[in-house]
Amino acid sequence: MFSELRRALFLVMSSLLVFAPALIAQQADANAPIPPQILNAQRAFVANGGASNYFETFVDGPNRAYSTFYKMMKRTGRYELVSSPGQADLIFEIRAVAPVIGDWKGVVSYNPQVVLSIRDPRTNVTLWSESANVRAFGTKKRRDRQFDQSVAVLVDKLAVVTGQPLTDAQTKAIAGNSKMPTAEKVVIVSGIAGAAAITAVGLHMVANPPKLSPPPMPATPTLPR
Repeated sequence: MFSELRRALFLVMSSLLVFAPALIAQQADANAPIPPQILNAQRAFVANGGASNYFETFVDGPNRAYSTFYKMMKRTGRYELVSSPGQADLIFEIRAVAPVIGDWKGVVSYNPQVVLSIRDPRTNVTLWSESANVRAFGTKKRRDRQFDQSVAVLVDKLAVVTGQPLTDAQTKAIAGNSKMPTAEKVVIVSGIAGAAAITAVGLHMVANPPKLSPPPMPATPTLPR
């Protein structure tokens, strides 16, 4: 019996040694390729995809994402920014959205983001897409600064796609941007705690129904003697 077990174990280990390199190679090849147009592009057109009303409170309002992204891309010098889509190898469409992620008793919670779509100017097919969260808390000046930091993260993500090296600070900023902000955690935890409290109260009332006192009996009338 033990010899059969040793033989089975030997066969399993041998199979792993034979097939492991192939499995590793298959996993390495599993990553989808980046479109060569993105890697080889020299000229780009930046398109303003607009923004929702949520961003009206920021300086430049719905146009802040476009103006900030354009300035940062021009500063990198990676692409020649052209004035029309017909001159471009790629179209960078930048927009800002704020989908609703929660509604607790009328208090609506949003997840504002800046989204970059990379399009083929000839077919208008979306070749790639990236997004970054916007931390919109504090004073107006602080919110604007946080917005610009989110756009910078988007620019850094584009650099990663095109194989450009990042600094440690840029890598850390990308990682930090993907985490849930503290304010959203508070909203979610508060909602869960509120729901749990309501459930607990309901269960307690079911298990311990209030004791109802019987109605008072009417007084027996005194008959005249």
